[in-house]
Amino acid sequence: MAKSRVQPAEIVSSLETNVAKPTLALRRTLIRQAVFYALLCAGMGASLPFIPLWLGHKGMSAGQIGWILAVPLLGRAITGPLSGIWADRFKKYRTPIMYLGLLSALSYGMMGLGTGSSQARFILYMALYGLGYTGISSITPLLDAMTLQLSRSERFAFSTARAAGSASFIFANICLGYLLQTAGINAVLVWTVISASTVAIGARFILPSHFRLDPTLTPSEQFAPRVRLATLVRNRDFILVLAAVGCLQAAHSFYYAFSTIIWEKAGHSSTICGLLWAVAVLGELLFLGFGGPLRRRLGPWRLLILGAAAGVLRWALLANVSELWLLWPLQLLHSLSFVAVYLAGLELIFQVVPAGYEGLAQSINSAYASGVMTGICTLLSGMYFDHLGVSGYYLMAVLAGFGLIISIWLFFLRKQEASLNSP
Repeated sequence: MAKSRVQPAEIVSSLETNVAKPTLALRRTLIRQAVFYALLCAGMGASLPFIPLWLGHKGMSAGQIGWILAVPLLGRAITGPLSGIWADRFKKYRTPIMYLGLLSALSYGMMGLGTGSSQARFILYMALYGLGYTGISSITPLLDAMTLQLSRSERFAFSTARAAGSASFIFANICLGYLLQTAGINAVLVWTVISASTVAIGARFILPSHFRLDPTLTPSEQFAPRVRLATLVRNRDFILVLAAVGCLQAAHSFYYAFSTIIWEKAGHSSTICGLLWAVAVLGELLFLGFGGPLRRRLGPWRLLILGAAAGVLRWALLANVSELWLLWPLQLLHSLSFVAVYLAGLELIFQVVPAGYEGLAQSINSAYASGVMTGICTLLSGMYFDHLGVSGYYLMAVLAGFGLIISIWLFFLRKQEASLNSP
């Protein structure tokens, strides 16, 4: 069995280190990756905060919205590993991304054709949104793995490319918040469809046509999918990282599904709601752009603990806060509760899995951390919201607390191993 790249707990993250002096080829690759992240996140900036509103205007109840949002997340238990194994069969990074973007554009577009009874539309929306979300969410781990590999071979900072996505997310939040007041609720779906279409086109004409840089990334015939999956399942540290990141990312589910609705009920306009989402991602952008010294000082293990602690604080306070002047600073905690956990998870998975398993491992991470666990919590969020209202945030604080405990436990396990392996 291949061995993971065991490194001490204090290791400096490679997400922003060893950056070379800019060259023309380097700038081209970095710009291409950054532009594509921007295209991808422009659609997410519309769908995450505003699709629940669109579904509500189409007659869906809170419980039905919870199901529609949760089903594709739960389905990631199967679609996540399958998409990773399927993508491994292509020689170029961009080919499966192009096909997944096309699937999303077609599926989201067909949601606009929904007619009939409320129950018929519920089933239709659940099926089509499930396909659309599965396609677009399967792109993210493939793009992350691609960009991480390119950043190491061409020596540019992964966080720089990823920051372009955060900036695009902010742009989409603000623009669509204003657009809803003039163009109506259907602007949400139109924006989402156009964005998915540009992702499919951009995968072909914007992403570089690189072949996989590491020959081990394309498995030989002797490495059957079940063998590759079994290798990862037997990796204790990989499973613990999945559990910690899964709890911390799933703790965002109530926020994703019902924060806009909660804020509108508190008297805030759709423009303000869009700006609140934008401020959260502005914090993410600032952390990506200027948090390099802190990330290097902490390393990915301590960064994960910091993000977990911020999540516990954020959700506990949001259960008690509706005043706008307090919501702004709480939204900035997204830089830690989400992006610090996201970056730490990417780097830790790269460290703990065998060489050549990065793409599949990132797909499984996305499937279970941002997929299945978030899906279960999203499904339950509809029930929490119906019975508890804003107090549902307390349950998210408890879930983040579990992630914090696992993160601390894993940190000390790795530190103990490092001390035992030192001469």
